[in-house]
Amino acid sequence: MAIVEYLDKAVADGSVSSDGAESLEVAKQCISDAFGINLEDDAQAKELSLKPFSLDKVFDVYLSTQAKLGSPSADVSASSSAVPAATAGPSDADRKLADELKAKGNAQVVAKDFTGAIDSYTGAIALVSNNAVYFGNRAAAYSQNGDYQEAVDDAKQALEIDPDYTKGYSRLGLAYFGMGNYKDAIAAYEKGLEQDPANKVMRSALDTAQAKMASAGATARSAPAASAAPATGGGGFDLSSLMNNPALMSMAQGMMANGGIERLMSNPAVSQLASNYRNTGQMPSMADIMNNPDIMDMARNAGSSSAGSEGANPLAALLNNPDLAGMAQQFMSGNQGNDESGSSPQ
Repeated sequence: MAIVEYLDKAVADGSVSSDGAESLEVAKQCISDAFGINLEDDAQAKELSLKPFSLDKVFDVYLSTQAKLGSPSADVSASSSAVPAATAGPSDADRKLADELKAKGNAQVVAKDFTGAIDSYTGAIALVSNNAVYFGNRAAAYSQNGDYQEAVDDAKQALEIDPDYTKGYSRLGLAYFGMGNYKDAIAAYEKGLEQDPANKVMRSALDTAQAKMASAGATARSAPAASAAPATGGGGFDLSSLMNNPALMSMAQGMMANGGIERLMSNPAVSQLASNYRNTGQMPSMADIMNNPDIMDMARNAGSSSAGSEGANPLAALLNNPDLAGMAQQFMSGNQGNDESGSSPQ
């Protein structure tokens, strides 16, 4: 179909002599008969036609691409008088067709057909490869499609073609933002705002990127601190060491065995501590517990009643334990330091 259309165009535009036109008409008829082609058949033309492209334009794009790739096939352009040299630059017809493809791509972006838009912009770039807008638009379509690295490459190419193309920085920032590279996104937006300080859209994008970077930095700083924190209570009191103390564990087991836990929880002092925790969300300090006579008396009684066959008092052993005494001293010192830290209301 493309060959027949090309021959038909050559006859219609007078690019061949009258004798040549007659020969082309014969060639058209032979090709049409051989392949069952009918230019008057709209359904067939819609399926097989290259329009709005033409065979010579397709061949020209092929030669241009081969020339950029350094292929020996590009030498064909030097010996062919029927096809313009690839180095001659795009013709007016090429530019017109490229603009039509750009407009088509813009419409496809509006319709959220990003893959189709990328194809349209690619066609425009194939015809006119030095237009920053075409690369910038394709970069935006790539970002919308999630192809962020391709978007970065196109945005950089657009800025290489035209360093004053402000939207190039916007496209570059958007692509970096999509990749989670907030540092480079911020740099791109700032560069664009240097050229267009009144651009509210880019200013808003910069603010968003800066907020994201600050949030990511705060998360990264807090994660190691949380993972490295020891199991301590207020004032650096080492709860893990306390819970591993055998004397304390023996006392706790005794209280559970003889009902001491139930009596402890029914004690008004303990109920008050529990009520304070429910109302304030603050755990009672070790000083509050150890200085409460009711709690200490109940603990001693529980410890005495749960003594083993040798009559040992687990609480007495606990209170005489030098490790616990040291931890208690550390706890009290830590609490005094906290009171002087400036965290209390003035």
